[in-house]
Amino acid sequence: MADRSKIEWTDASWNPLRARNLKTGKVGWHCEHATTGCEHCYSEGFNKRLGTGLPFKPGHRKDIEIFLDEEMLTQPLRWKKQRRVFVCSMTDAFAEFVTDEMLDRMFAVMALASQHAFQVLTKRSKRMREYFADDGTWERIAEAAYELWCQHLAPQPTGHLTIKHFGKDDSEMWIEEPMPNVWLGVSAERQPEADERIPDLCATPAAIRFVSGEPLLGPLDLAPWLAFVENDPNDPRMVFDENVMADGIDLEQVTLDWVIVGGESGRDARSMHPDWARALRDQCAAAKVAFFFKQFGEWAPSTPEDAKGNPHSGWMANAAHPHVARESELYPEAGAKFIARVGKQAAGRLLDGVEHNEFPRVPA
Repeated sequence: MADRSKIEWTDASWNPLRARNLKTGKVGWHCEHATTGCEHCYSEGFNKRLGTGLPFKPGHRKDIEIFLDEEMLTQPLRWKKQRRVFVCSMTDAFAEFVTDEMLDRMFAVMALASQHAFQVLTKRSKRMREYFADDGTWERIAEAAYELWCQHLAPQPTGHLTIKHFGKDDSEMWIEEPMPNVWLGVSAERQPEADERIPDLCATPAAIRFVSGEPLLGPLDLAPWLAFVENDPNDPRMVFDENVMADGIDLEQVTLDWVIVGGESGRDARSMHPDWARALRDQCAAAKVAFFFKQFGEWAPSTPEDAKGNPHSGWMANAAHPHVARESELYPEAGAKFIARVGKQAAGRLLDGVEHNEFPRVPA
């Protein structure tokens, strides 16, 4: 699960956070639903079959032990080939059941494994912002990094540890802030989640900031956080709350570096209106921001003729979700599109015939 990943926008997944079922002893993962985007969580299904056997519910926290798997924790230190690494793809690193000490040790590994780019994606943006705003966080990460270096990397030369600096006697270490190989992102499946989480992301020091609109469950307007996009001065989102400003960060100067978009897959997948993806593609193009279209999911644009005989097809409105209009309510002039459930593979990754695989420009 760690060395490779089928997720199109990453090379490997890294899941040092594990959960042990106290009754059965089975080891898997744990998470807890945050918003509607979690309803059909792929990792929850995986955990029920091959993990602890428990659903991702807060009530099961008493039934499990959360721990850091030491073997998996240090795995990136042994990967020599450069990778993009999706951190905690089976849970949320900033969930409240994850301790600061666990986070410190995970970010310490990221600091030591500077040859990799670590992609940290969360729905708990407030916890992420508060963690990095804590005056003691960077010192704790540095201490954890030094301990791990002594255990796993010494007596290798320190010259290859490019993003940290040793004291004269090699007895101390401190971390560059923000770490240039760590990308921080938030999930935003609808506009309310974007409006809540992206300001927290912008208030958090990061070399790369990104948003994942997957599963995309409604139209998103990211203009307030994209440079060079024509903004409405009357949009209340353009006025940032001073209370969420981090030290030294002017939120009005912070923009996103990368946007991922994807429809939902799985048995109960909800459909994505094609225009939602197109609008984000066009906003990113105007702002010169990297755009990655991951997939349409189970549903794809179609026509009544092509979908003839498919009971899972119909007209979908652009204004609200989910809404598949009855055949007697056709209104393409109002933005409705005909879609059909064809399966993830058949739906594919082409948006208007183009595959979008852009990645953010990493700072030197």
